[in-house]
Amino acid sequence: MGYVCAHPMMAGLQDFGSTHNPTDCSFTWAEWCDLLDCASKDGVVGGRASGARSGDRENIRSFEYRVTSPGQYFFETNPAKRAIEIFWLKLALVEALSNVVADYHERYSRSYGVIDSEMVVVELPRQTGSILPVRWAASVMMRQIPSEALSRLGTMPEEMAQGLTVLPPDVDMTFASPLVRQWPLGRELPVTALVQSADLIPDDDSPDVRGLVRVHIIADQLVAREFSAQDVFRVALSAGSSRDMEIALWARKVDSPERGLVVSGLTDTMVLDRWNAFVGTTEQVRSTAKATVYRSCSPKTDVYSCGMLFLRALLGADSERWRRVCDSLPVVLESIEPLVQGVDREDYFTIHVRGRDRLREWGDLFDQSVIPHDVWWDGLLAALRACSQLEGFGYGLTGGGRSPLRDLAHDLNGLGRRIRQELFEPRERDAMIAQACDRVLADVG
Repeated sequence: MGYVCAHPMMAGLQDFGSTHNPTDCSFTWAEWCDLLDCASKDGVVGGRASGARSGDRENIRSFEYRVTSPGQYFFETNPAKRAIEIFWLKLALVEALSNVVADYHERYSRSYGVIDSEMVVVELPRQTGSILPVRWAASVMMRQIPSEALSRLGTMPEEMAQGLTVLPPDVDMTFASPLVRQWPLGRELPVTALVQSADLIPDDDSPDVRGLVRVHIIADQLVAREFSAQDVFRVALSAGSSRDMEIALWARKVDSPERGLVVSGLTDTMVLDRWNAFVGTTEQVRSTAKATVYRSCSPKTDVYSCGMLFLRALLGADSERWRRVCDSLPVVLESIEPLVQGVDREDYFTIHVRGRDRLREWGDLFDQSVIPHDVWWDGLLAALRACSQLEGFGYGLTGGGRSPLRDLAHDLNGLGRRIRQELFEPRERDAMIAQACDRVLADVG
């Protein structure tokens, strides 16, 4: 199992590869957020200690000490400041996570499809210095789940399967974008089909043949502009009156007509008689054809997941509130979109005011009284922009090989600077810097 890691206090990314092992304190995303919110009486929620399964008491004691000992925050004795500090810690890890996933997009030209809480690992290192509080040393990593694409996609050609993302069977679809939920891998549709061309490809070493077929498929759910050349279609067409005369092909989109879409691909091997029967009916409209659709995942599906993970962090450990937010989110996004449509995406003030006023209409669903309101609403709006598909408002539309998550990370970085100003006012900041310098001097003797 490999990991890709980023530390919120570091600008660069670190790829630990398959040899990196978890440290003695690791958490899923939800566990870490609940720990920050002190969801349990002793402040420890979930989490794992290296060696715990084998009964390593020393590691378990180390784990418990690391997450309950003094020095967890800069402002442990100031509840108002500590709440802002926790808000910043959450935001900083979302920024780090966004950069980790963006690096994956740009390096491999692939997407995860869905990123849920179990796929994100937050860890505390084995050793920390005395300068930063314990929880400021946390890093975020993506757990690389081995793909089972070839075994789960049957006879699909390997070059087609490589462009698809097969989700883990137990992934939490709460964090999945509407596109992923609407188009599970291998969704089957009844279609109307018209074969436009069929060219025989004989095999000199076998009596069986294959064909290159171009076919126009039509269904209400198939809107050409919504599909890409990376999507894969398994099209089944009748070659005669009997079901045994059906032929099937693996195909990709090659044209975008007014209705439906045109796909082209190679058929499975078949006997020559079946091919001849099929060719004799090429001009017929087949109203009982079937298409199984395997949609590729674009980076915007991961942007949506990061937005949901950010919402999960902001809204805390209240499971009932989280359920209500998940149920209401489609309506919330739909109600915000008319207010920001046509607004320049760099016009943060207008977006802030209109988005804030609309979110306040939902009562206590999004409101809170601890974090300064300007940064709180901007944080929420950044999460909602990640979940939105509206052009000019959402983050999921960057092209040219650059991941759209870079834009989310950029905005979170700017918001983080504002939060740090709230935390470290000039007098307090100078005192904290002096204290940190004193610690460094003491450490070096």
